[in-house]
This record gives sequence, C-alpha cells and structure tokens, in this order.
Amino acid sequence: MTKIAKPSTELAVRVLTPAEYPADITAAPGPGLYAPDVRFVATHPLGLYWVEHHGAGHLSAYFRPKRKGSRPKPIGGASSMRGAFQRISDHEDEMVNPDAPREEGRNGPVSIYSLGRRTTGKKTPTQLDREIEAYLSRGE
Repeated sequence: MTKIAKPSTELAVRVLTPAEYPADITAAPGPGLYAPDVRFVATHPLGLYWVEHHGAGHLSAYFRPKRKGSRPKPIGGASSMRGAFQRISDHEDEMVNPDAPREEGRNGPVSIYSLGRRTTGKKTPTQLDREIEAYLSRGE
C-alpha cells in the first residue's frame, strides 16, 4: 500500500510582481469607483494574500481561498507594511496550525486583542515568512 504525501505549504509560495497582479483585485469594482491601490500580492497553496492601501496611511490585508467562488476575507488593518505582513503571517499560522493552543477567553476575562493569539510556542517560520522578509529587505 502506498502512502500519499501530504501537500507541502512550502512549495508554491511566491510574491508576484506588479505586472502579475490578478485583474480581479486591481480593477475598479464598477464605473466611477476607485481602483484599489494594491501594494503586495503573494500566492500560497491555501489561496491568495494581498495588501491594499486605503489612504491616510491605512493598509488592509486580505485573503482569498483557492475554492472556486470564494470571496476575499479582510484579515487585518495596519499602518505599515510590516504590520500588514504580521496580520498575513498570523492568518497563515491559524490556517496551517489550527490545533495550536490559542487564547479563547474560557479562563476569565481577557483583552479582545488577545483572542486568537497563541498561548504557548511560536510559529515555525514558513516560506511565506521568508518571502516577506526578502520583500522588506529589498525596500519595495
């Protein structure tokens, strides 16, 4: 009996150049509406991550799963690219390691900002984390 290998999340992560950004996330949603100012796009085995600039120094990170017909999910806002990348990294950790112990507020009151964070251990750096660090080091 042959074992089927589990697909690795390390293989298909790639940061796209602005010329490669998908038209569905860069085009204006309708006539007279603004075209999104997309600053970063990365493909991932789970889906597509991107960061949009919404003006006044506000950035939003989004995720769209690979499932056909899936809608983009806002995964966090930030005031810097590093902050937006942290939201992406945290979301990837939740998707890849759903069984990691996280704060759920079951042991008494906690800050709303602590909900969902890991209670023990740290995220193992992934290919997406390495691509993000390379992107930041290039200063794009």
